Amino acid sequence: MKRKHLFLIMILFVPLFLISSCQNGNPENTVAETAIDEPVSSIDYNEDLGGEPWVLDIEEATLGNENYRVANWTGKYLQLVFMTLKPGEVIDLEMHDGHDQFIRVEEGEARVLMGKSEDDLSFDKEVSDDWSILVPAGYWHKVENIGTTELKVYTLYGPPEHAKGTLHKTYEEAAEAHHDH
Repeated sequence: MKRKHLFLIMILFVPLFLISSCQNGNPENTVAETAIDEPVSSIDYNEDLGGEPWVLDIEEATLGNENYRVANWTGKYLQLVFMTLKPGEVIDLEMHDGHDQFIRVEEGEARVLMGKSEDDLSFDKEVSDDWSILVPAGYWHKVENIGTTELKVYTLYGPPEHAKGTLHKTYEEAAEAHHDH
């Protein structure tokens, strides 16, 4: 009987001892824990990483963008675009027939207008930091920076709205590109 008890004790406690020593004394665990806190990649606003796996601090990336519009990840079915609007600038009135749109306000104040026709924008809301805007397919919409500081947003289109790698440093560049489009 003593052998059975000794055997049971070994089966129960040896694995616990090994697990405990691995967690406390293995330098690889320390590396793994600190690596999680480090940025995985820096943001290059001149490169569209679409089609490749990517992780990022979305808030940091949104706040760090100085361009009016930049497509940073264009996949087959989804696109991530960062935008910075100066006080008084707008995302011009537009409508996407074939897809919905998600817009997240990271910083700033905006007025959102939406409606089923461009002459009837009866949906009128003011939003600020940490608010999201959901634009259904087929709705006309316009977003304007009504604050005294920059409006920092990111938007997700599904499917993509802009050409892969789109970069408009200013509102004027975006307006001209839209006119040429």
